[in-house]
Amino acid sequence: MFEQDVTYEQQGGVLPFGRRVPRGRLRWYLVACPMGKEQRTCDMVRKIVPQNVLEDAFVPRKERQIKFRGAWKTDVVDFFDGYFISVTRDAPALSQAFAKLSFPVHMVGAIGRGYQPISEDARHLLEQTMDAHHVVRLSRGEVVSDALHVQDGPLVGKEERISKFVRRKAYAFVRVGERDGAYAMLNMPLAILARK
Repeated sequence: MFEQDVTYEQQGGVLPFGRRVPRGRLRWYLVACPMGKEQRTCDMVRKIVPQNVLEDAFVPRKERQIKFRGAWKTDVVDFFDGYFISVTRDAPALSQAFAKLSFPVHMVGAIGRGYQPISEDARHLLEQTMDAHHVVRLSRGEVVSDALHVQDGPLVGKEERISKFVRRKAYAFVRVGERDGAYAMLNMPLAILARK
């Protein structure tokens, strides 16, 4: 089919799955598509699949800071290469709609005849940290007496979720899914401006 023939877990998937739920509850599901074509595929799916089956679809993105010729530059990259998120109340119907498309796209997390949604904890964290354009913006903080204090950005107040940060690359590992019995680490943008 395409590069996602191996399972999401085999690729080192970083979004934890939650429990299957009955039809009718609005949940987020992970969808695999060709790498590098996430936004284009997501846009086509939104145009083709009826709204009574697919309520929303989006490509989560994040800011990234890189040092280029001695200066820090901020750009926006996809959060999960080769995946986007679909929002639906009926995962089996959405999967059937995807099967009828002429381009490669399929839901991830198949279990029996159903699909596992993204864990509620991961969904809540992404909802809290993404802006209206589904981008997680750069947070800024400092380390005071070996304690991290996030002062600005979407990670303010979420210091207890941050298990590690890499100052020279301006990102942090953020724990998600623990409340749902799953566990994963998301790589999120965090610039440490000072250490005192």
